[in-house]
Amino acid sequence: MNKIFTTLLLLTVPLAAYPQMRWMLNGTTPLSFVLNGGTSSTPIYIEVNNPAANAITTIGKNADIISESEFNMVKWDISNNSGEYVVPFGVGTSEYLPLFINIGTAGNTGGCILFSTWHTPADNEVPVSFRPSDVSNMAAMYTSPGGQPSNADNSWNSVDRFWVIDTYTIPDISYTTKPSLNNITFRYINNAGSPSEAAAPNVFAEADLLAQRFNSTQTTWGDWLGTGATDSIGSNFSQVKSGAVSAANFFRSWTLSSQNSPLPIALSSFTDACINGMAYIEWTSETEVNNAYYTVKKTADNIHFETVGTITGAGTTSLRNNYSLIDNSPFAGTSYYFLYQTDYDGVMNPAGSAIPFSGCGNSAVSSVNGFNTATDIEIQINSDSYTNVNISLVTMLGQVIMNENHAVTIGYNEFRISHNYSAGIYLLNLRNEKINYTKKLILWQ
Repeated sequence: MNKIFTTLLLLTVPLAAYPQMRWMLNGTTPLSFVLNGGTSSTPIYIEVNNPAANAITTIGKNADIISESEFNMVKWDISNNSGEYVVPFGVGTSEYLPLFINIGTAGNTGGCILFSTWHTPADNEVPVSFRPSDVSNMAAMYTSPGGQPSNADNSWNSVDRFWVIDTYTIPDISYTTKPSLNNITFRYINNAGSPSEAAAPNVFAEADLLAQRFNSTQTTWGDWLGTGATDSIGSNFSQVKSGAVSAANFFRSWTLSSQNSPLPIALSSFTDACINGMAYIEWTSETEVNNAYYTVKKTADNIHFETVGTITGAGTTSLRNNYSLIDNSPFAGTSYYFLYQTDYDGVMNPAGSAIPFSGCGNSAVSSVNGFNTATDIEIQINSDSYTNVNISLVTMLGQVIMNENHAVTIGYNEFRISHNYSAGIYLLNLRNEKINYTKKLILWQ
């Protein structure tokens, strides 16, 4: 008969292994320690105050810790130690899923790491409550020419399991300097296990899996790709190694996805500017997969498109790359630019995360400046004539959220426009028959 110990929500003090004490799970007979009932406001966790790598020790493979929820956690005060740590997760004594984390360069003294893992019975799709709390999407970060999301969900190219390896959410014991990792080894239930975390409706080949983590700052999975490969280790389990993870890439939420269709790649920027009557278009990629080349297209009406030019891509890389292209003859008035990416197999996909526009007429004003304060957008125009100017604010997805007309007199003009828009990056545009001005603004609340 299995021995099962359960920690419930009514536990008000974490179970702690104090300094120099070791917690030994003897699996010579089946034994599971079950964590249950943790929430974001009241996490349930086993606290291990001993920073030694052997502070949690298991005998045999019939002993495990059952997390199976984001906030049912093991809190290990690893401090400034390095080496390989093993968290003996499982989902039952016949399905042992230890998490191996190999710390290379240690973090600061006093830091701790929280660990949890769980199966997603809905294939990572819906409800979103199965995803880690900081994960906003399993979806592409670009839009199609019609403004609609493309490849809206990529869950079937990832295993039905998430991991949290959290270095920073608890005040006073967070890592101010995160450790870097030589490797993380993730184990999941393969096609022979029950319930399988790799079987249909998933569409990936297990041999193609790699580790990805969610960048909660950029809200994307695609700016870093693991380098490891899948190794089959038994009839019920497989494992994937992440490869080296720098401190800068050490975010909390992880999953495993197909290297042939990794979770979405978002550009970090896609902008244009008007220089001497020409549109100067530039973009930055944080990572690329099988990218043969980019294509820039333009339209004046979002119906008819013309190709501006192509730029050779970087193939497959996790390095940042900067690109630029000049449109010598933008449309009269406003030109809308779109970015596409073509794979080596000839498949073209929308890639631009923004739809900037540029109307490159000649300006007869002396100067135009726009900038933001905590509560206002301030605009300064030094004009040589009496005129009217259209002022608009556009999101990086091309949505116009403010559009106003203002009278301009000869000489110095100043406008203050109050804003209560969500924090983020926007494009400020000023347009009339003489003025053509676009500037990126970062608004905060």
